[in-house]
This record gives sequence, C-alpha cells and structure tokens, in this order.
Amino acid sequence: MAGRTLLLDLDGTLWDSRPWYAKVMAQLSDGSVAQYERTLATGTSIVQLVQQCGMSRSRFARSAKENATSLAFYDGVRQTLDELRERGTSMGVVTNLPGWLVTPMAEATGIDEYFGAIVTPRPGVAAKPQPHGIRKALREMGRAPAHAWFVGDGTADAEAAKMAAVSFAWVSYGYESAVPSGTEMVLPAFKNVLEL
Repeated sequence: MAGRTLLLDLDGTLWDSRPWYAKVMAQLSDGSVAQYERTLATGTSIVQLVQQCGMSRSRFARSAKENATSLAFYDGVRQTLDELRERGTSMGVVTNLPGWLVTPMAEATGIDEYFGAIVTPRPGVAAKPQPHGIRKALREMGRAPAHAWFVGDGTADAEAAKMAAVSFAWVSYGYESAVPSGTEMVLPAFKNVLEL
C-alpha cells in the first residue's frame, strides 16, 4: 500500500455537504434549509446557488469557514485518513469546488494536513470530467498514474480518472446512485479505501 496514491473527491465522498451548504445558505438569506437542500439535490452546485441568490463569494466563504466544525464527514473518514497517513500512502484532493471555498473549508476542518496536493479548477486546469486536475495533482505529488486510484461518487469523477489513466473507485454512499462506467471497485464505506 505504501506505493499507492489516492486522489479523493470532496462533496459526496469525504463529507455530506448538501445539508450543511443549505444550513449556511439559510443563515445568510431568507430561504429555508429545506428549500436549499431540494435545489442542491437537483444537481445545482453550491457555486451556482450562491450566484443565483446574489450573494458574494467572500461572504459565503467566510460563513462556511465559521461553520466548518458542523460539516458532517462520512463515517470513518478521519480515522481512515489517519491510518492511510500512517501507512505512508500519498494522498491528494481533486475537486470541482472552487479554491475560494475549498481553502477555508479544508483549513477550518483540518483536513488540509493530510494531502500533498489540493487541486481545484482554475485557468489551465479544467473541471472534471476533464483529467487536468488529476494530472496536476499527480505532478505536484511526484507520483505516476500507474499506481494511483481516484475515489469519487460520480460519473464526472469516473470519466476524469479514465482520461488520466488512473484506476477509479466509486463510493456507493455518495450523491449518484448508479455505478459509473469504468468503475474498478465499489466502496460501500470510506474505510474500504484501505483495500485499494
């Protein structure tokens, strides 16, 4: 396992963010938690929702950081990350969330300390399903695709992994209910990444 590299998605993989985003949005606006949860469940991203509500990025990011301790990680995430680190597993994050949101959330929850790279979309690094983020993370970590796994909950994750020539493991507890094409392993719980 020491030679393995794990790249991880965030929303729907490490944490269950939809109810949490809805709560933060409701605190900052006139909308209800239930209303925002329904909107997010349709596939609307939190970035789109913030824009639709006419809210500034900085205001939402500040509130997200202040409320980060209430963000619900899936069962066993922290313990598993600890065990992976003890094994010497190289770990990184590749997410479609923007850096202005990921940075304060990662710092406030303390998960940034686990990862050799945290890659978000930016000029020259297209969002998933494009493979650019995975390739950039591997470069930053000095790792090769041959022994790398990308772990995510959706079709865009699977497609990005395929184009980047890394193996894909799908978390069945995440936000998409159908097994994406190209899935090489199904993980019913996050702790199952220890088997990769």
